[in-house]
Amino acid sequence: GTSFDIPFTGLPYPAGGQFTVNGTATGNWVGDLAQRLNLDITPNLIGFGGPPGSRYLTPMAGFSRTPVFCPFGFQTADHSAFCLDFAEGGALISNPIGIDHNRGALTLPLTQQVSQYLHQFQRFRPDQLVTVFGGNNDVLLAFTQFLSNITESVQQRVASAKQNNPAMGPVRQQEIATQALGQEYQTALVQAQHQIDQAADDLAKLTLRIIDHGARYVLIYTLPDSAETPFGRGLPYTLRDFPQPPPTGYVCHSSETLAPCNLLSRLVNRFNQRLLDNLQGKPVKIFDSHQLFRELIAHPETYGFTHATIAWCAPKVPSSLLCNLDTPNKTAGATVQNLSSWLFADDIHPTPAGYQVLADQTWSELKYFGWIAKPPPP
Repeated sequence: GTSFDIPFTGLPYPAGGQFTVNGTATGNWVGDLAQRLNLDITPNLIGFGGPPGSRYLTPMAGFSRTPVFCPFGFQTADHSAFCLDFAEGGALISNPIGIDHNRGALTLPLTQQVSQYLHQFQRFRPDQLVTVFGGNNDVLLAFTQFLSNITESVQQRVASAKQNNPAMGPVRQQEIATQALGQEYQTALVQAQHQIDQAADDLAKLTLRIIDHGARYVLIYTLPDSAETPFGRGLPYTLRDFPQPPPTGYVCHSSETLAPCNLLSRLVNRFNQRLLDNLQGKPVKIFDSHQLFRELIAHPETYGFTHATIAWCAPKVPSSLLCNLDTPNKTAGATVQNLSSWLFADDIHPTPAGYQVLADQTWSELKYFGWIAKPPPP
């Protein structure tokens, strides 16, 4: 495959390293929000993981085989704040084998991220804001495993029938495949729903652990509907290794019961509802990013976007992790000059402008909650 040489030379990442369009003045929503709060924030850990072997960035921009926490250093003498961005792209809630882990991604699960924080800092300070935004990868994993299970079961049923009757024609094969799909669908769906429920339960338990260790300002994010992203709208053609491109003008409509994007949407909604039910009455606040991104996609012009359903990054770039100002989707009309009017960087991650909206809306909610301290009088 294509080789991408992405050096880590400091912040912001010039060529790659964040799931957005790298090299712009802003990047991920966490950094944008920290800036609004007049805080500095850097990753707690940077590196690679998986079968190729783990490598971690050191403060001198070299690499170590053992974890180097706070590679960009500490802000204060008591090590209380600076390297407090524990999020890792591809991470699941409890399972360490996250999205693309086997390809080298560092995917410490959220449970381990919190454990690592407590190991380094013992407790959360009562004046800290703790944002918890997890579960999207768990939903995507459950969804893709559902499709994989269905496909495998149908293929096995057809292959077995052909073995018993080598002269079987394509019409009969299709009949058997349709019958197998109907029989296996519910079994696979129950398994996917169980995965979703477990993930939501685990995130709720993790939230309570955060509260039990001193956090007073805990903000939980619902998941956006992945079915409305370029990934969801292009299903099943947007699945990795799908053998053919989508037909011209194709859109998967989540309103259609049997469409794959419909299932994805239902799994997202199930996760959100389960999480909200588990946290009912707990001392947390909820940020409804599900509703925010629904509004962004339905009325993009309100937020300054002209492209809300197409990725800015070129299709040849396998992920926005490797996308930068030199890799626009020129075929779709993407340029550096119009980047701020595009919502999505790749088929599921926002552009810096999209992340900025999330940060700005979070800031507004924090003020609404009364969580932003008023400046002292002059």
